[in-house]
Amino acid sequence: MWVKNLFVSNFRNFARLDLEFSPRLNLFWGDNGEGKTNFLESLYCLGHGTSFRTKTDEELIKWGQPSLYLKGEGFKSERLFTYEVVLDRKISKVRKVDSHRVGLRNPTKWLWMVTFSPEDIWLVKGYPQQRRDFLDAKLPLFNFRYSYLRSSYLRVLSQRNHLFFLKRIRKSINQELDIWDEQLVELGSKIVKLRLEGLEKLEFFFKEIYPRVMGRDSKIGLIYRSSFLKDPTPIISEEEIIEIFRKELKLKRKKELELETTLVGPHRDDFLILADGIDLRCFGSQGEQRIATLSLKLAELGLVSLREGEHPVTLLDDVASELDPKRQKLLLDLVKEQSQVFITTTHLSLFEPSFTKEGWLYQVKDKRVKRKK
Repeated sequence: MWVKNLFVSNFRNFARLDLEFSPRLNLFWGDNGEGKTNFLESLYCLGHGTSFRTKTDEELIKWGQPSLYLKGEGFKSERLFTYEVVLDRKISKVRKVDSHRVGLRNPTKWLWMVTFSPEDIWLVKGYPQQRRDFLDAKLPLFNFRYSYLRSSYLRVLSQRNHLFFLKRIRKSINQELDIWDEQLVELGSKIVKLRLEGLEKLEFFFKEIYPRVMGRDSKIGLIYRSSFLKDPTPIISEEEIIEIFRKELKLKRKKELELETTLVGPHRDDFLILADGIDLRCFGSQGEQRIATLSLKLAELGLVSLREGEHPVTLLDDVASELDPKRQKLLLDLVKEQSQVFITTTHLSLFEPSFTKEGWLYQVKDKRVKRKK
């Protein structure tokens, strides 16, 4: 996969951009605050229809403007497609592929991209929600309806939680809870099953990459931690998950009524990142957490490549400043071998001259992006 060109109108701080790209290496440099990350975000939005930084679409529209427009051509499965995104403050977002409107959650129409940024370290050291979101973002690879499944589950969860507040004015809500429980169990069990299978596939690549990046052998693993399964493994059937989930909801109902929230389900799950038996979130050094994050993102590249049959586009946002020279070179060599790469940096001097000579160079300055030939 690779992006051939991009036209931008009123995205973040950019009024207008019209750029062509190298199918291999593209390097963007400029001072902080000039919009380098905004540019990568526009690329990601072109490919996926969403941002990797915010869930509030209106934040993407340039201040004072009513709408934004993205258009670009990209190769996927050796075919050239035209991608468009239209976002208006008053009208629902529209995404088109070859002039045909497509669903925003339809992964078969995505031009897959994998992002790397300094903030990714929160994937390891942050809250469970961040790890759930990371894992969930990969699962449309294995079930193209996963995004719909997840949104349906969250909608049922919201309705069930709202019911707890109604108990203050009703004598009993048990009968209504039974109805919502069945929907929660059915949708939630499918999510857990897909997560277990997806995490196993991600772990396959993670186990290979982490020791290589660390520079020594390590016994590492990704362990799913469920709110109701004691020892979850990918081999457990969906029927078994349903049975255990249903029983646990009944056991927790009294406490849920007291706390007025749902205590059981995939919305409360997490996964552990272990190295030599140590939970890196709690006990890993910042260096180990950074390497684990990098390894997870590289594993993501492998996972997308395995499923799609070709390498995704790689977006590297100022990662050179966060890595020592050895691991910086390892990362760049790995991604450069696999796919089209977009890299942002504040200083070209962070890269070897031989590396910068390989790609197309762009300067980001004064709300413009200009290629340097």
